[in-house]
Amino acid sequence: MKKLSFLLVIIVFTISCKSDKKNEEKTEEAVAPTTQDVEVKQDAIEPTVDKPKDELFTDNFDWTEIPSSSVNIGEFPYLTPPEGFFVKTKQGKPAKDGLTKFSDFDRLMMYTGEAFYNADGKMAKMLYGMSEKGKAFNKLLFDKSVDGYLESIGAELIFKGSVPRKQMYALDKIDPMAQSDYIVGRAYNSDPIRHYALNHKSGKIMFQVWSNKYGAEVGVVELEDFVQTIKPPTASEMKDDIDTNGKAILNINFDTDKATLKPDALEIVDQIFILLDSNPDLKLSIEGHTDNTGTDERNKELSEQRANTVMYALAGKGIDISRLKAAGFGSEKPLVSNETDENKAKNRRVELVKM
Repeated sequence: MKKLSFLLVIIVFTISCKSDKKNEEKTEEAVAPTTQDVEVKQDAIEPTVDKPKDELFTDNFDWTEIPSSSVNIGEFPYLTPPEGFFVKTKQGKPAKDGLTKFSDFDRLMMYTGEAFYNADGKMAKMLYGMSEKGKAFNKLLFDKSVDGYLESIGAELIFKGSVPRKQMYALDKIDPMAQSDYIVGRAYNSDPIRHYALNHKSGKIMFQVWSNKYGAEVGVVELEDFVQTIKPPTASEMKDDIDTNGKAILNINFDTDKATLKPDALEIVDQIFILLDSNPDLKLSIEGHTDNTGTDERNKELSEQRANTVMYALAGKGIDISRLKAAGFGSEKPLVSNETDENKAKNRRVELVKM
């Protein structure tokens, strides 16, 4: 009987050990990271990676590397839909004038393989569908037609592929709308984008092409230099703003992270001098403001320094300094949210407040 009991104990112990071993194997199998898990983890980490803005963009696209072309390319947007395709609106209807979107001055962000280049000028975007209703989109035919045509007119392929995700994450941090506004298609997925540059005798033109099995999109920009039409406010305009609102808001340009006036800012200071000289009873508080780039402490210090720069520049021209006061508020009082570069530019300002 004792032998039988001992034998039963041995059997139970053996079964228990095997069971524990199997459970350990299952546990190890469950927690072992798969390739997919690693990729997911990497995707979760990548959005936090910062890339300096000066590395993300380039201002110097080398057009000397693009062969010159004199081929007849017709009129803007310089290409028509391939046979069997049509340009449509976002709702799927035929687009007016064959353009889904048109602007006299807009932007396409071209990717060079290393950085983004802001191509500004006359811009159009075209969404493509099949002319025959219900017919599946023929990606191969579209690609061979459009890419072949661009090559035939002398356009140079400057990038083909997917923009690295780290680049796109860094771009999203600077401008969350840049991907949808300035790059056609989906720049980071498995369907490659193609970016072309055409150095034509009539001008510099850039194309973006993207397609998948459901449709295609092309962007075209005819580059042109931006012409500034905004003029510095005059003394009389400042006086009107002060009389109406109690203050005048000025975008006075300083060197980056400094309190040094840029040349165009000197014109505004001259107008402030005329304002004060023409209105001897007027007293002003000169108040500096920044965007939210940098620390609160540095922004407060910088805004005070900039306000003092303007005040002492006016005193140096002969304005009694007792009529002036300088103050800095850093980023405490934004006019608009600091989400885009354009908004940040509006928040970097000097206000002349009547005392």
